[in-house]
Amino acid sequence: MCAGRSGQLLNVSTLASDCGISIPTVQSWLSVLQASYIIFLLQPHHVNFNKRLVKSTKLYFYDTGLACSLLGIDQISQLQTHYIRGALFENYMIADIVKQFYNKAKNPTVYFWRDNHGHEVDCIIERGAELLPVEIKASMTFQSNFLNGLSYWQNLYGNNKGLLIYSGNESWHVNNIKIESWQDFDVFELTDQN
Repeated sequence: MCAGRSGQLLNVSTLASDCGISIPTVQSWLSVLQASYIIFLLQPHHVNFNKRLVKSTKLYFYDTGLACSLLGIDQISQLQTHYIRGALFENYMIADIVKQFYNKAKNPTVYFWRDNHGHEVDCIIERGAELLPVEIKASMTFQSNFLNGLSYWQNLYGNNKGLLIYSGNESWHVNNIKIESWQDFDVFELTDQN
């Protein structure tokens, strides 16, 4: 049930209902999965915006291969048209960001942002006092509407930087937003700049 919720807001009561178990049991089992480094919960970033923000966590797997296996995906061809392809790609990239922090012996300063109107940024990387918004798209071709969430957040926060990670092969800039291939992504290359 958790694999099908990869990259989604965690609703413990719905998960308990779907599994036919109590909320305390779900919380206990989620705790075991976290302690075993199978899943992690990404916290929302709270900034003093005038809009109401979502305060639920999002659920991710450290190993997207395990998530795929649990979903019965055992061939790459299945993944190409699977309903959860975008969420799994987001999960893969968020897990990679978190692992890059751990590999440098740093605590991950990684969050997500979403308001109650559905505006969302997949990942916020905290760099001291600066925040870097990151949008993640599974598409191999860039579309200008991929920047909508970043632009909304930038206008709200007054930040003119951002990053879009996509599954294509090329990297370039659009204004102050870097469009980057997932293959080229290095979180510390980004966070050490300025």
